Amino acid sequence: CVHMRGPSSDHRAPPLLSARLSQFALAAVLSLSTLTTPPAHARVLTKAPDTEEGARVFAYVCSACHLGGYNQVRAERTLQEAVLRQNGMLAADAIEYQVINGKNRMPAFENRLSEDDITNVAYYVVEQAQQGWNKEPKYVKYPSKYFDSSKISAAYANAAKPRK
Repeated sequence: CVHMRGPSSDHRAPPLLSARLSQFALAAVLSLSTLTTPPAHARVLTKAPDTEEGARVFAYVCSACHLGGYNQVRAERTLQEAVLRQNGMLAADAIEYQVINGKNRMPAFENRLSEDDITNVAYYVVEQAQQGWNKEPKYVKYPSKYFDSSKISAAYANAAKPRK
């Protein structure tokens, strides 16, 4: 009986190749897990978003800068559908993330608004963007927990001025 020994009978990969294959396998598993795992900022909804309440939150919190879907601070960063789509923001979870964390000159509202308020306003913004934003703002009685009405009236008056 002859036993062959040598490279042809050893089926193990060289150590360097084995390490590379392990790194590749780990990278593949991690990249696949990101396809099935929701983003860290995504929340599971416990009830349907209330866009009417979102409109109230928007009027009292967001309209000073974003009245009518425009942007009083950076004119090119509107909440119009085409701009939101171009910036990867035409989704409620993306808007929620920005409202929670802020960005550039927009402050973070994580500790200023409830989770429900953030969800409701995010869905309201997406809904309004898809409908082309209402041209006439609705005047409704809002709870005083957001801002006083004099600030909102001033924001509406300022937004009505012609843009240069």
